[in-house]
Amino acid sequence: MKKVLLAAIALVGISTISYSASFPSNQQGDSLKTMKLKNASDSVCYAIGLTVGQSLRNFQVKTVDERIVAKAIKDMLSNNPENLQINEREAMGVVQAYFGKIQKEAMDNALKQGEDFLAKNKQEAGVVELPSGLQYKIVNPGDAKLMPKATDTVVVHYTGSLIDGKVFDSSKNYGKPITFPLNQVIPGWTEGVQLIGKGGTIMLYIPSKLAYGERGAGNAIPGNSALIFEIELVDVKVSDAPADKSKVVPAKALTPAKSAAPAKKKATASNPKKK
Repeated sequence: MKKVLLAAIALVGISTISYSASFPSNQQGDSLKTMKLKNASDSVCYAIGLTVGQSLRNFQVKTVDERIVAKAIKDMLSNNPENLQINEREAMGVVQAYFGKIQKEAMDNALKQGEDFLAKNKQEAGVVELPSGLQYKIVNPGDAKLMPKATDTVVVHYTGSLIDGKVFDSSKNYGKPITFPLNQVIPGWTEGVQLIGKGGTIMLYIPSKLAYGERGAGNAIPGNSALIFEIELVDVKVSDAPADKSKVVPAKALTPAKSAAPAKKKATASNPKKK
């Protein structure tokens, strides 16, 4: 996160310096409202500005005082260190502290919202909570004779959403079900999909610790987010390898008295798979 933020700030410096150099102070103001991009250099500067603006928006910088920004640019362009109110190293520290606070507040809020949601959700009809914290609701149990173990490969259709209902991924977008080893996904999936058989459908309500945790997954899944998945188990490709009893729990043993241990591999941003 910090590397991304620092890169964004560096980009701000590059773009604003280029922008100010192209338009001296006596030419700024209303003239900028009707500014035309006359050449490739103008277009590049404008494109960089759009990128910076998008970055600031994504990083939740809601208020930017253009006067202070302009003053900082002027001070830097003066090549006189005495004009700087803070030096470059201090500036990086200010940026890290600011965005670090924003990120922590967002993650704390997401964790609290997830906990509140799950506390209420477990009271819903048909919802079961396992000791791990995973909640599930079986829509269709499927074929009890063909239930996957953690070492099997599964073929599934799924839709994943945040607790506010925003869908962040769905196999429907790919036009076909997705195939992956069940022990190569987020822990909530490894544990939950073992609860149904081929042809079955299950709803999983996954606390962040069994999903993507503090790291989140790209821009789609913020850190500490609880997730909701609707999963249809299309097929099970049985593996000859026995389940590692020290790390996983076979489907038949997944009762409210036992739970699967979380997998340790990292996950991708676009789907529950882990690399």
